[in-house]
Amino acid sequence: MRRFVHLLRPHALWLVLAPIAMMVEVAMDLMQPKLMSRIVDDGIALGDQAAIYRHGLRMLLYAFVGLLGGYACTLCSSRAALGFGDDLRRRLFRHIQRFSFAETDKFTTGSLVTRLTNDVQVMQHVVIMITRMLIRSPLLLLGSIYLVLTTNPRIAVPLLLAAPVLSGLVAWKIRRMRPQFELMQKRIDDVNGVMQENLTGIRVVKAFANEDHERKRFDDANARLTDTSIATGKIMVTLGPWLGFVQHLTVIAILFVAARDVDRRLIRIGEVAAILNYATQVMMSLIMMSFHVMHFSRAIVSARRITEVFDTAPSIRGGGVHTPPPDGSIAFRDVAFRYPGAAGDPVLHGITLDIRDGEHLAVMGATGSGKTSLANLVPRFYDPVEGDVRLGGRDVREYSLEALRGAIGIVMQDTRLFSGTIAENIRWGDDDASDEDVRHAARIAGADDFITSFADGYDTPIAQGGVTLSGGQKQRIAIARALLKKPKVLILDDSTSAVDVITEGRIQDALRAEMKGMTVVKIAQRISSVVDADRIALLENGRIAALGPHAELLETSAAYRDICDSQNAFRGVNHAS
Repeated sequence: MRRFVHLLRPHALWLVLAPIAMMVEVAMDLMQPKLMSRIVDDGIALGDQAAIYRHGLRMLLYAFVGLLGGYACTLCSSRAALGFGDDLRRRLFRHIQRFSFAETDKFTTGSLVTRLTNDVQVMQHVVIMITRMLIRSPLLLLGSIYLVLTTNPRIAVPLLLAAPVLSGLVAWKIRRMRPQFELMQKRIDDVNGVMQENLTGIRVVKAFANEDHERKRFDDANARLTDTSIATGKIMVTLGPWLGFVQHLTVIAILFVAARDVDRRLIRIGEVAAILNYATQVMMSLIMMSFHVMHFSRAIVSARRITEVFDTAPSIRGGGVHTPPPDGSIAFRDVAFRYPGAAGDPVLHGITLDIRDGEHLAVMGATGSGKTSLANLVPRFYDPVEGDVRLGGRDVREYSLEALRGAIGIVMQDTRLFSGTIAENIRWGDDDASDEDVRHAARIAGADDFITSFADGYDTPIAQGGVTLSGGQKQRIAIARALLKKPKVLILDDSTSAVDVITEGRIQDALRAEMKGMTVVKIAQRISSVVDADRIALLENGRIAALGPHAELLETSAAYRDICDSQNAFRGVNHAS
């Protein structure tokens, strides 16, 4: 909670002004029954028209002042709540951005979306509730009780007896509500998760005509949310009738006592009406406070969920070296790696490998052999569980993440583009790049031809995720993005798998000249993509089974020869080349 209080400090002025304005509104509301009683007793009962006008005008004046107070309170509390929500979302998003892959794997995407949106909205609502209703209700409660006691203490007895009964009912219900609120937020996570997966993979869904399956997944998640919401609502709705029943009993008891006092001329009719108004305000204040406390209970759940994200520290933190690596040499020293939380044998084990500065190393192997995992250790998307990885002669853990990753360009297996233009996506590699630099990188990547064929060229907008482009087009834009960065180390993770062999050959020819002096780690499935590499590392079951140039491996590695013989794409290439 201390963290949330800290986020409220910049909005302290609005947080102070809102309760003050609410006090003005409450004070005016408390005066209304008193003035009404005087209109009845001094005006109507005595036939004094002037008294009626006088007290009536005062009621109008107080109502107007109360209106101004209520307006000012709403304005100030809204400013405070919206500012707090903005700061909280911003800080939460920045914290999530610092997560390594291990932490993003821990939280589902749907859950993080819910925490950034729904849970933050709940916290915003609490700020409004605290600065408005949690000020108004207690003040009305205490003020009304005080005015009843000063008017006729005997009539206040039923009111004072009803208050603990109402409080007990509320406390009982709240104890049952809190677990339901926790479950409901989890159900919202599930719905958001299914929806996010469906929208992200909508083309796959349609390609397999699997809309019915996805509808069932969503319907199941939505039904669980609905059932939980209904169960939560049942607890809430049963509270209202009980509170109303106690309220009616209290009013009847007050009328019973008041009737006897009126007969004895101990109290006037107008004062009875005022007391009934105050009693109603007391009851309504207690009822409103009960609902506010319920909302506060839900906010506690949301606060815990947000705090859980804040309390999850990134497992990968940068070191103290802020200078970039002196060169692109890479060394693996007896490296073993297992994904966080995974059981069984490590994905990689016993990896010892030296990659020279400027060397082009190709990595091949069957699916699941650890190719991508090996590449992910260089930019520290994950850290090895044993051994160390060095870049430029220094352990990668010693570099700051900005210095380390600033020296590495990556084209990932799962190509991801962002909403914006094609040029903006390529400029991810270098925000300060000129238009000519962008076009040059695109030409090297074989993307310029299809980009210029669009009506808007490089200003062509890309839909979210790049769904308006083919897989090969997205890969080529991603290659251009990485080249624009001019990194010391370039990692290509199956970066041309979605283009045809002829286009791939053209890209390879252009890349050879561009990548001179650059250390390249290329993960590939096609032999045609790796024949020109300085060396090829063949991975089997997380170990290096063979290492050497293409021609050497043809002679020394039966597994490599089998791969060559099995690929039709390699048909035109002579094994001896």
